[in-house]
Amino acid sequence: MKNEKEAFDATVFGQRFSEILTKFDYIVGDWSNEQLRLRGFYKEERDVATMDKLSRLDDYLLEYCSYGCAYFVLENKEPHRASFDKKSPVKKAQSEEREPKKRSRNRKQKDRFQKRERDKGQPAKNSKKTRPSAETKKTTKTDNKRHFVIRQKEE
Repeated sequence: MKNEKEAFDATVFGQRFSEILTKFDYIVGDWSNEQLRLRGFYKEERDVATMDKLSRLDDYLLEYCSYGCAYFVLENKEPHRASFDKKSPVKKAQSEEREPKKRSRNRKQKDRFQKRERDKGQPAKNSKKTRPSAETKKTTKTDNKRHFVIRQKEE
């Protein structure tokens, strides 16, 4: 379809091609650092994300490819899913019909939640404590008794 700066090389394309690319309507190959990178795009009529449509090709080339790189665009006349690709339109439609599952919390989150529920009525341990007033400091210093004995070193 398009071959900018003679970018298409059949042998390298054959080496880099993967069966997963057969599901796309267009395959874009660009050269950067002497390596071929392949990316798939869909036709405009397809119901897929906008970034995966061919109309975004210019944005892709500007944002993700080296400036002025050689590239090519090939059209896939018969796109189909790869044999190992498990996603199918039937399964997707069935999964959308089901009610969404409640997400289960992991163990740490559960423990934290249970602890929070338990401690709701009690003040938090990590809350800021008020500083003791000057009077309480004086009384605590005088009331404290030493719990150790200082001994002289014997010679």
